[in-house]
Amino acid sequence: MASTEPDFKRFVFIIIDGAPYAIFKGLLENGDLPNIKKYVVDPGSLNKAVSVFPSTTGPAFIPFFMGLYPGTANIPGIRWLSKSKFHTPHRFKRPGVCSYMGLDGLRFEADLPSGFPTLFNFFSPVSNIYNLLARGCPPAKNLTRWIKPFVYTYAHFSHRWRFVNRIAIRQFHKAIEAGDKFVMCLFPAIDTFSHLSDIQSPQVFQTYREIDTAIGNLVHTLQKANTLEETLILITSDHGMTNTHTHIDVPQHLDDGGWRCLHYPKVWRQGTVSASMVSGNGMTHLYFKNSGKGKGWGERAPFEQLCQMGVVGSLIELKGLGLVAGQSETGDIIVQSRGGQGKISCHAQDTDDENPQRATTAFKCADALRFSYQFTGTDPLGYGVHYKNLSSRDALRETYDSPYPDGIVQLWQIFKSERTGDLVLSAESGYDLRARYEIPEHHATHGALIAEHLHIPLATNYPITEQCIRSVDVFPTVLNLCGHNISEQYIDGRVVK
Repeated sequence: MASTEPDFKRFVFIIIDGAPYAIFKGLLENGDLPNIKKYVVDPGSLNKAVSVFPSTTGPAFIPFFMGLYPGTANIPGIRWLSKSKFHTPHRFKRPGVCSYMGLDGLRFEADLPSGFPTLFNFFSPVSNIYNLLARGCPPAKNLTRWIKPFVYTYAHFSHRWRFVNRIAIRQFHKAIEAGDKFVMCLFPAIDTFSHLSDIQSPQVFQTYREIDTAIGNLVHTLQKANTLEETLILITSDHGMTNTHTHIDVPQHLDDGGWRCLHYPKVWRQGTVSASMVSGNGMTHLYFKNSGKGKGWGERAPFEQLCQMGVVGSLIELKGLGLVAGQSETGDIIVQSRGGQGKISCHAQDTDDENPQRATTAFKCADALRFSYQFTGTDPLGYGVHYKNLSSRDALRETYDSPYPDGIVQLWQIFKSERTGDLVLSAESGYDLRARYEIPEHHATHGALIAEHLHIPLATNYPITEQCIRSVDVFPTVLNLCGHNISEQYIDGRVVK
């Protein structure tokens, strides 16, 4: 963690939960975000970045703060099941099954891999507002640590999420005035109002404008203290969103097919032989009992076996289900749609053109691999091209503006986690994978592998010229701009210029 001469001495990080790139860009161009445009984008840049799969709060924060994919961090969703640790339902506890939407949210940081620093470890003093990934932040500087459960619960039932944002704004400016070197602030109301109504509802647009005003006040405070020039400001989102017109009841479909399904909130169902763990409602992990060898429910079942069981064929007939993905007996990732099948394979390279030492590390990050993709029938990822021996960066560039941006690497990374399902499902735009028990009913969806969910804005007052950026690149890029070097062999991201 040696230091170099920094471009910036302070870092202000703002995450607008659920802000799609297209809507953010449109508001900028229409003059609805004048402060962000004048003080952030005009002197810097607005880039279209790619989030991660699943594109949902929690897993999608890990790239920003640790430079790791959710699969690398072994947190492949907001809900998951560990087949090796899951046992017959117990009256008092649920070993091996997790939902960060409930009390398990308190375990999120404990579930993260040890030995990896976060952004908080590189700055002092720091402040954190609403962000659930606060490892490395002193408890006293986690400014909403105690109030968050109460205000989130109140807002959930009253729908007064602008009240939650106003608390964030007050804490935000206190931290700025205190001179903290790293201030992280999450604004949650865009996401929640979108779920409640529409991604372009009046409440949503009003909330964007209130955040813009807060950023204008931030800049005036920095100008007054003569610290604006030394402050890196970065505004982004963890995921995009789409409006929802149809809910797909995946657990009921499995029940009807003879695969009695465990799912939230019915996690005490008896006699279950499958489980559905949904994230953002646009994706879900499916697990099947005794479909592999090992303890508990067994190891991950190969895609071929699930095809023989009739599971895959049954699922792909569901209208609105875009993709079914699983891992082959050979270790390749298989992607199935109604019209065709694709195969993602990868191998370690002997040398790395950009960093030869990275290829020899035992930690196999994406940049130490070469990817190939072939398909039969209609390409389920919509690329229409057979790829061979692509670097991770080439795979990103080739698919950046496709319906499934970075789909090759994103599907590879999620299956790195032992908690990932036997199958992973991704919904089409307009559909989600949860028809019951979402109170209140969700009218907008995220979490899927589609472009509308993966493309996020990346606005910064420092000009970034790189055209193809992943959210996992934010961690090393910010540290580089602030004068910190981190050995990139331990992360999935890379510095972008």
